[in-house]
Amino acid sequence: MSALKLNELKDIENLEADIAKSASMSQDPSTASTNGQDQDDLREDTILQRNSSSQLSLLELQSPDYIKLKSNLPDVNLKYKFGPVPKDDKKVFFFDIDNCLYQRSYKIHDLMQIYIHRFFKKTLQLNDEEAHELHLRYYKEYGLAIEGLVRHHKINALEYNKVVDDALPLDQILKPNPKLREMLLHLRKSGKVDRLWLFTNAYKNHGIRVIKLLGLGDCFDGLTFCDYAEFPLTCKPMKAMFDKALNEAGVSDPKNAYFIDDSGLNVKAANQLGWGKIIQYVEREEDIPELVGAHDEARNGIHVIRDVLELREVCKELF
Repeated sequence: MSALKLNELKDIENLEADIAKSASMSQDPSTASTNGQDQDDLREDTILQRNSSSQLSLLELQSPDYIKLKSNLPDVNLKYKFGPVPKDDKKVFFFDIDNCLYQRSYKIHDLMQIYIHRFFKKTLQLNDEEAHELHLRYYKEYGLAIEGLVRHHKINALEYNKVVDDALPLDQILKPNPKLREMLLHLRKSGKVDRLWLFTNAYKNHGIRVIKLLGLGDCFDGLTFCDYAEFPLTCKPMKAMFDKALNEAGVSDPKNAYFIDDSGLNVKAANQLGWGKIIQYVEREEDIPELVGAHDEARNGIHVIRDVLELREVCKELF
């Protein structure tokens, strides 16, 4: 379970109840799927319909800042995309991407689990129950389903990425975030931190798509990602992944690293590795980890926020 996010494991385990319910419903003609849709299709449609109607208020959608950003999304322009930054003593702020730069309640991770479940069924010729059990086992053993697929079934990780992460309809879900953009640009201009760096367990294609759609394409200097072209995979919370991020971002002393992530395991790892200021973004009550308190400013060196914009308060020294 070295790379496992506990909140993501809950989501995968919840699929078991859905699958069991779907199996029982399939025996009832009154609940049969229509238009050739199976239960995965119906769950996907539900998530997309929910997101299309509930993400932003009408006031937000009509704001001049939103309209301006939506009509002219900045291109992704990473200054250090071709190699590591020379080591220096400057501060770098590392940002996780998924469920961090956008809300977990958008359920992009839920969609990803549906796509992975489909992949297991189609590629390995499994039924719903078999696919779920194998997906869950690989996630528990390796932290990423793809690692088990590569190890035991010789699946091409980049081909898998095309039909899972790259296939996510992010353009139907993610909306530009002018408030987050303004905060990040203010952070850059403050001169208190030298580089803003993306740090994700996803492949680079996914990270680039996300920041483009959020209107943040020109806010970051570099990207450290889980390279699906390598095997075995290196990802958070492995020490090797944190070392990779520090090296690529040019951080000579981990105490100069700021870090925000939604995963309790990842922020705990950064804390144990001596990183500087560590922040966990906890959107849902059920995701509050034992190692930090819901209402404490900080415990065990880890600060907790309930909205990414609260970084202004937690990191006042940078603004």
